[in-house]
Amino acid sequence: MPARILFLSDTGGRMGGAAISLASAITRLDRARFEPYAALGSGGDFADLLISLGVNVTIAELPPIVRDTNPAVHFRNLSNLIRGCRAVLDVCRKNGIDIIHANDNTVLFYAVVPSMICRCASIWHVRSPIRKLGITGRFLARHSTRILSCSESAALPVREQAPKCIDRIRVLYDGVDAQQIEEMSKQDSLRKLHDIPPDVPLAGMIGRISESKGQDVFIRAAVIIREMHPKARFVIAGSAIAGSEQALKADEEYERKARRLVDELGIGDNVIFTGYSKNIPAIVKDLDAVVVPSRQEPLGLVALEAMALGVPVVASNVGGLCESITDKFNGLLVPPDAPGALALAISKLWQDKQLVERLTANGRQTVREKFSADAHAAALQAIYDEIAVK
Repeated sequence: MPARILFLSDTGGRMGGAAISLASAITRLDRARFEPYAALGSGGDFADLLISLGVNVTIAELPPIVRDTNPAVHFRNLSNLIRGCRAVLDVCRKNGIDIIHANDNTVLFYAVVPSMICRCASIWHVRSPIRKLGITGRFLARHSTRILSCSESAALPVREQAPKCIDRIRVLYDGVDAQQIEEMSKQDSLRKLHDIPPDVPLAGMIGRISESKGQDVFIRAAVIIREMHPKARFVIAGSAIAGSEQALKADEEYERKARRLVDELGIGDNVIFTGYSKNIPAIVKDLDAVVVPSRQEPLGLVALEAMALGVPVVASNVGGLCESITDKFNGLLVPPDAPGALALAISKLWQDKQLVERLTANGRQTVREKFSADAHAAALQAIYDEIAVK
């Protein structure tokens, strides 16, 4: 009988890196060994995709548990926790779930508490930066059967702050299906849509719009680049997609500030905000540089997708980006919050064809050898085999 896996996500809507990675792994699940279920915080693109993959999907209230000193917030957290755990418990009991897989920090409560009640295994997938675990975080870590991390960088705070759980931690790099994203990249043309000629330099950021991602740094770098390359255009693709209401509001306000900054700096004719896109590879393939100026980054899936498509990457030397990108080998690394350095690195790409050829060739090789979707799925299934309650 196959082991039954319940995947948890606070949203079934727009797909960020965590959802994309999980969907890729589920696509590759050996259905003779594993039967997938999902409890999602909402319907939407992610929910529809999982249903199309044959996943039994339940829409449940799984709001993020927010840290706050306000008693009213504590009461709301408790109410949310009770409702969410009941919903997950219902799915577990109805379907005989063997493993609950929390696909990000935001839904960890809803994995650990029901798993303790049902006596099944639980997985905490660390995909977001962690600053402080605290007493509650250490409790959740101790009661997670396995703690998966998308990079060594993301695993480090858990190792340091929950040393008793070190033997449960596994680093599992996200994987990229190079063939699939190559096919997806052929579907649309960003340059055609916005009437950008092939000889116009085009740099872009893709993904969640958030202060942690550094869109403001990219905008300030664009001002400098325009002095060197007057025809250059710049793309900011994505939207605010945070799970919690508080984080979503912060991201939406940050996006408004980013748009105002473009106007204040007088580069509105050079910058394109595309909004949310379901087809990231189609945008990536039209760029002359993919820019990832994050202030913190657990891994950086879009950088891997760019490397797989043969598009050069300029990124901050923070977090997991340093585990996938080696400066001047398969990409260029610059300090975070340094628009001048970022601008010079992008300009260097546009002036040195031999450098671009070397970086992109090595980038493709890096993805093949270290970040393939098949290898990621195989490693994940091996972990399921280890802990499944038979």
